[in-house]
Amino acid sequence: MERIEPELVLKTTPPRSQKTAYRRERLSLEMDGLASRMAISVHAPAGFGKTWLLSQWRRELLSRGAVVAWLTLDGRDDGVRFVQGLAAAMLVASGRQVFASSTNQAMSRRDALGDLTEWLAEVADLGGEVALILDEVDVLPDATIRFALAYLLHNAPANLRVLMASRRRLNLQATELEARGAFLGLGLEDLRFRVEETVEVLASRFGESLDIDLRVVLHELTEGWPLGLQLTVAAIERSGTPARAIEELKACTGDIQRYFVDSLVEKLPADQVDFLTCIALPENLHPELCIALTDDPQAGERMSELCASTPIFAESQGTDWVRIHPLAREFLQQRVALLSQARRSDLHRRAAVWLETRGFFEEAARHYLSAELPAKAYNMIEQCLYEIMLRGQFNRVIEWIGELPAAEVESRPRMCLAAAWALAMSDRSEQARHLIERLQSDPSIDEEASCEAAAIASAAAYFSDRPDESQAIIGRWTQSPPRSSVKVQAILANQQARLALFRGQPEAARRICRKAPQFSWTDGLDAIRGFAEWVVGVTYLWEGRMQPAADSLRNTLQRAEQDIGRRSSVATLLACSLAAVLLERDELGEATTLLANRLDVVERLASPDAIVFGFVTAARLAGLQGQGNRSYDLLEALYALGDERNVPRFRMVSLGEQIRLHALQGRVDTCQVLWRRIEEVLPACFHDPDSLLAPELRLHVGIARAYTLLAQRGWPELLVTASELHELASRMRRGRELVQALLFKALALHETGRDGQSSLREAHSLAAEYGMRRVLLDTHPLLARWNLQEDPSVKALPKAPAMETAARIPATKVAPSRLLTPKEQEVLQLLARNLSNKQIALALNVGEETVKWHLKNLFGKFQAGTRRHVVDRAYMLGILEAER
Repeated sequence: MERIEPELVLKTTPPRSQKTAYRRERLSLEMDGLASRMAISVHAPAGFGKTWLLSQWRRELLSRGAVVAWLTLDGRDDGVRFVQGLAAAMLVASGRQVFASSTNQAMSRRDALGDLTEWLAEVADLGGEVALILDEVDVLPDATIRFALAYLLHNAPANLRVLMASRRRLNLQATELEARGAFLGLGLEDLRFRVEETVEVLASRFGESLDIDLRVVLHELTEGWPLGLQLTVAAIERSGTPARAIEELKACTGDIQRYFVDSLVEKLPADQVDFLTCIALPENLHPELCIALTDDPQAGERMSELCASTPIFAESQGTDWVRIHPLAREFLQQRVALLSQARRSDLHRRAAVWLETRGFFEEAARHYLSAELPAKAYNMIEQCLYEIMLRGQFNRVIEWIGELPAAEVESRPRMCLAAAWALAMSDRSEQARHLIERLQSDPSIDEEASCEAAAIASAAAYFSDRPDESQAIIGRWTQSPPRSSVKVQAILANQQARLALFRGQPEAARRICRKAPQFSWTDGLDAIRGFAEWVVGVTYLWEGRMQPAADSLRNTLQRAEQDIGRRSSVATLLACSLAAVLLERDELGEATTLLANRLDVVERLASPDAIVFGFVTAARLAGLQGQGNRSYDLLEALYALGDERNVPRFRMVSLGEQIRLHALQGRVDTCQVLWRRIEEVLPACFHDPDSLLAPELRLHVGIARAYTLLAQRGWPELLVTASELHELASRMRRGRELVQALLFKALALHETGRDGQSSLREAHSLAAEYGMRRVLLDTHPLLARWNLQEDPSVKALPKAPAMETAARIPATKVAPSRLLTPKEQEVLQLLARNLSNKQIALALNVGEETVKWHLKNLFGKFQAGTRRHVVDRAYMLGILEAER
């Protein structure tokens, strides 16, 4: 093989492979969205893992025997030099001498497109799969991108795939390729780590020593920024205490501060640092807003330059808006604090005026408050607080209530309405009553507002776990809703559907939600639609139908997290319910991640049903993960919450779950003590035949009684209790509890010497039909071990996902590659084990001369001078790798 220029050697050498780097399975070339693309362009600022993703793709392609050429570009790569680099890259990748001649011809003929045509023809002649990986494409001269690169993409042979990375969106005419499905652009949002990816990365580095709640907190602080996560990992490893590293992140001190100092303050000119400081006050930036803040007509261009050169901006696709990463903004706020008070107030005022004129009232209100112009701020927030509530961001409404004088809230009807809704659907539902009374006493209130005030009062009763009161309040309005308001009709439908579940009518609840008028005032998910979708998902969970429940809840949760926020009320309702479903399906990892860093929001902003789902699921997950103390702590916290809010259901669920745990351990006396506590906290409505809440409470008490009898081995009494539980669960249409009743019956019959096979078969059949994987184990481990008599009508329970096997001891292997012949691959693998020529010859049953001949070829193809050099080059190129 002919030698190539030293500079081209460096440009065609891929980066060092990092064994500890995280593999992005979601962005694998095997995924449906990427597998069929001829060209993929990845564009994002520094620190988002573009080069690492290219390296991952390279390893994937090598593993299936593709010829993979790597080329790192620079600003001197005009058309001719670009083609020379392509030829050198393909020479290294394929070992074909024809590309060596192309390398020399490219410098002599100065005909870039002609040389590129020949290069493409030679690539086509290779026959097999070929990939070209181009890094740092954004630094290419614009003419090279528009002509040479575009020509390459539009004339690529069928066996060539082009993968590119750049710091900015390329000025590349690829519309036709996109229309044919041949080209795909991946941006910053595609490269961000999702919460489950961050959790997995941190778990792989720190194991169980880093609590999953902290892992999710770190994800939210870094917002999925790979470099931010890398800096966080380094801070934790250095400090040894995750809490300290989190404080450093929040305050932008330590490693994260040093990074921003090094990458911004030290590298940028002083005027650009000052410019960044001046525009750092707003959360979102627009070129015109930058001009308004700085009085600089060129501010928009300066912002665009910084977006391309620094890693702190996140662009919004299809708009001119960008956002400074919160960690970078926190760092810049420290510099803003050094400005004089007058200068800061002036910047806030400028931002507020610009935002107000464009209709961004909430952002304008915040800046008016910071500029010490409260009257203007109150006028701004009055115009948007109700819409914030409708979006489902109740936590933001409650934050504003805390900042605004009570007199201002009560004197502005629309603001009062928003505040009443947010308080009613939170742990402060009692505080909503005062605002509701204020609204209802207004003599100018119309029918629509009067109905909405009643709906708020009904919601407050529901969130206080008083469904009978909720039904009484809203009853007359459900019969004759205001015809003029689609919004209020949709709200009433949601409340009717939820109350239908208390009556044991899940199908009716779904029909109400689906037939309700569609109130659409925004493109994204809002509170009204989100609550309706939650009710639909819960109806399936109520019936024990886990697959449709998972599908319904998961789809809506993804939209809620994207449109409203991960810690919003709507997302929390959905997450708690979905976690309960996933626990039953034995998908413990996803269920744990769903609840991580959410239980504090569950306490404040979730409905009673969601609170029960969240705390019980979290407690069971903790127990299954060997954290028994945390399991009991969570159940005690649920009991305390019941005491604090006077919600009997929380107390009874907590005690019932504790009885289950102790009964499975055979702790008879403890179960009896807990049972007496349940009897002491039974509310008056428990015995009321007309109460909507009573059947739910009786169901929890019935299961607790069954476990108490199980611990006492009171089999005859358990048989009676199981029959009563079966009848109640059937009447309420509760699928999981119905299966549990059958299991209790089978167990009682078996222990009294009778045949429980029929009940056990029915329980197995229903569990398999509904997708319940844990109900047998969670009811009693013995039930899962019983052997059913042969019966072809009984379906086998679906198997839980297999646990990952432990990693094997690494061993050297050669990845498939068209650069080497099969015999050369065998020689290389033995060479990596430090075997002599004689040992290699004996192992392959060939002569030493044959081994020497193969070694000579390896020296040439890897451009190596020693045996060790051959092995090192093979590792670097990814052809030789450690088998896991």
